[in-house]
Amino acid sequence: MGREGPAAALAAVGPEEQVDVALELRGVTKVFPGVTALDDVSLDVRAGEVHGVVGENGAGKSTLMAVASGALVPESGTVTLAGQSLQAGSTATARERGIAIVRQEPALLPDLSVAENLYLGLSADRRPALAGLIAWAAGLLADWSPDVGIDPAARVEELSAEHRFIVDIVRAVAQEPAVLVLDEPTEHLAREDVERLFRAVRRRVEAGGAVVYISHRIREVKRIADRISVLRDGAHRGTFEASSLDEAEIVRLIVGRKLDAVFPAKHAGSGGNPVLQTRGLCGEGFSDLTLAARPGEIIGFAGIEGNGQRDALRALAGLSSRSGDVRVDDARVAARTSTIAYLSGDRHREGLFPGLSVRETIGLRVLPAVSQGGVVRAGRERELAESAVEELGVKTPGAETPTTSLSGGNQQKVLLAGVLRREPRVLLVDEPTQGVDVGAKSEIYELLRAAARERGMTVIVVSSDGIELEGLCDRVLVFSRGHVVEELQGDAVREDRITAAALTSTSERETGPARSVGRFTRWLAGDAAPLAVVGVTVVALAVVALVVNPFYAAPANVTGTLALISVLAMVALGQTIALMVGVVDLSVGPLMGFVVVVESFFLTAESSSGARVLGLVLLIAVPAVVGVANWALVDLARMNSIVATLITFIALQALSLVLRPEPGGLFDSRVTDILGGALGLVPFGFILVVLVAVLLQFALRRSRIGVALRAAGSDASAAGLNGLVPRRLRLLAFVACSLLAGLGGVLLMAQVGSGDATAGGEYTLISISAAVIGGASIFGGRGSFVATVAGALLVTQAIAAVPFLGLEPAWANYLPGAMTLAAVAVYAISRHAVAGGSR
Repeated sequence: MGREGPAAALAAVGPEEQVDVALELRGVTKVFPGVTALDDVSLDVRAGEVHGVVGENGAGKSTLMAVASGALVPESGTVTLAGQSLQAGSTATARERGIAIVRQEPALLPDLSVAENLYLGLSADRRPALAGLIAWAAGLLADWSPDVGIDPAARVEELSAEHRFIVDIVRAVAQEPAVLVLDEPTEHLAREDVERLFRAVRRRVEAGGAVVYISHRIREVKRIADRISVLRDGAHRGTFEASSLDEAEIVRLIVGRKLDAVFPAKHAGSGGNPVLQTRGLCGEGFSDLTLAARPGEIIGFAGIEGNGQRDALRALAGLSSRSGDVRVDDARVAARTSTIAYLSGDRHREGLFPGLSVRETIGLRVLPAVSQGGVVRAGRERELAESAVEELGVKTPGAETPTTSLSGGNQQKVLLAGVLRREPRVLLVDEPTQGVDVGAKSEIYELLRAAARERGMTVIVVSSDGIELEGLCDRVLVFSRGHVVEELQGDAVREDRITAAALTSTSERETGPARSVGRFTRWLAGDAAPLAVVGVTVVALAVVALVVNPFYAAPANVTGTLALISVLAMVALGQTIALMVGVVDLSVGPLMGFVVVVESFFLTAESSSGARVLGLVLLIAVPAVVGVANWALVDLARMNSIVATLITFIALQALSLVLRPEPGGLFDSRVTDILGGALGLVPFGFILVVLVAVLLQFALRRSRIGVALRAAGSDASAAGLNGLVPRRLRLLAFVACSLLAGLGGVLLMAQVGSGDATAGGEYTLISISAAVIGGASIFGGRGSFVATVAGALLVTQAIAAVPFLGLEPAWANYLPGAMTLAAVAVYAISRHAVAGGSR
């Protein structure tokens, strides 16, 4: 463990001290392609202490804690908790042994409720019964703050960034872990919540726990930590008593050099006509913003979180509705204009695109400059990206490197490079250095100042860091309750003046209002809407059909339609399970037909009892094998689920034709009579489907496996960090889907009467339609089994109603297709509106 320069004398960690070690990492090495993230790192964290870990982005801090929490498997090294070795790569084991972690990006499941996320975040022995989940979650949130303002029944995707972090912190603290790891926990928190976090940290330490506190905010680390460890370039540079280091020394240890000037010189003059002018600008969360910004000027928007400064910035960018006058170079501009560029403070959700390279990330923001006739010119895009990387000093192996693999500071510089290449007249930046290390902060400040000075543009920044505003900005507008209450400029731009201006206007934090989302839109985005909407549509269609043709209600038609619904609903229930985990199973239709063909050899009147028993065994074995095969293609062969199940589709169809080139093998009438029987007008098959749907719905909402399935589909990576194993859940989903499709094939036997290789093929697409109409998301995480049955009823009813309505046969395809498109559009738009309203 190295010591460097004068700081070595400040280290006050004596080897003779006898202390209880809560977490011990020894010789940890972790290598990513082309990068050694950790190089033989050893670190001890004591029980009853707050251990600060600092370093630049890319220094290895988060990687080290990912190894400690089981999220990453190191090439070498050991992790020991209270003297017991931890299994590498198992987040569940680490959590059970007493490690809880709050990551830079919360590992929450967006499609699950706040309460369900809290539930999954705790070890099994601390979870309540699902029946009392909401009340339990409300209690945990109230412990954080009585007026926290988070609905435990709300989906996480509806929450603001601040509330997502609070939920993640609350569940980590509720675990009462032996070691609590906090990785940049205050980046999105308002001041009051930072104080609540610090109180929670102190309580954990007083109870004998250990806290690892990772942050770029040196002042916070100094305030809360007992000891501080410094990482640089993947190596441990020393552990020091926090009280023996000043901020300048910590910065020198982090960057390996002295930073003489963190902030560049400010704007010397204010000549020239205004670049940006606003008059009476109003929008959601703020009002009456009037300003005139000169060339080369950097203006800060400040205030207690939620008082309108971010709303004003987003309105200027055209990301929310606004009224009033906005002019650039004295020309009035529309809401969205190329003369104003915006860089979001939430780069993970609104800036970066997973999978895109540095070149593509930069090129995406300047498409007109790198394309011709609608076609991107790769050479021009590469040239522009490479020059931007060089100009802005982006540390990357090359322009083809995925942007998400870069450190936070370099990601921010890539995004900045993209917006600057658009040559805007006004640059709007939300939290320019959030999650960025000390060294990169200085570089970003210089880039912003140079852009303003050399290009004559105006830069407006929103920052929660008063020192940043003081050092960077020529002027600062302080917001309170949506109004600018004070304007500071020149020598008056000081952290204390900014803070005082905000606090003297209001002593209470106001929660930033979400974008206005109507009650009906919010309801449409919920779980109850699909069943209600489909139910109303079913009734409306029935009324129309009855008015046009009264024979539509004839008993024979009712029973026949319900029998058809039974088959479709059963396979659609299986499709819903597949969609729940984020996969699509195209093989269900041919599987139904294959089951019919196989059973035509075993369930005939001439079959022996032994053959019939074998036939019953195959009813389960065949679908199970198909389900496992689909899973193997997806999870072992790493194929896309559509491609994988299309292969199975073709294989099953071919096997059916080989076994039954022509229809044959009449089923025993006793079998078909039972399968086709009815209780009054209601077929036995429909009763079975309803029972299966109700049981599955109960399991979906009231069992751990139901929560786990939705979690795996909502975000597989986050599900893994919550101790789940998405691969196993997908196996379960594929097998369950195939078994239900096989059961659908059994019900189909009563309708076709013999082995027919073409039976079932049409059910693949309409099973997806029924599930989607019933509210299932093709991206995973959402669905309702009861609503799926309603969707099957609507699809079948629409097909059956065509002749009664006097329509052409083609309408049997048009109607289900139109209903599916309408359902996708309505649910997607409403869910997007609700999720977007949280930002």
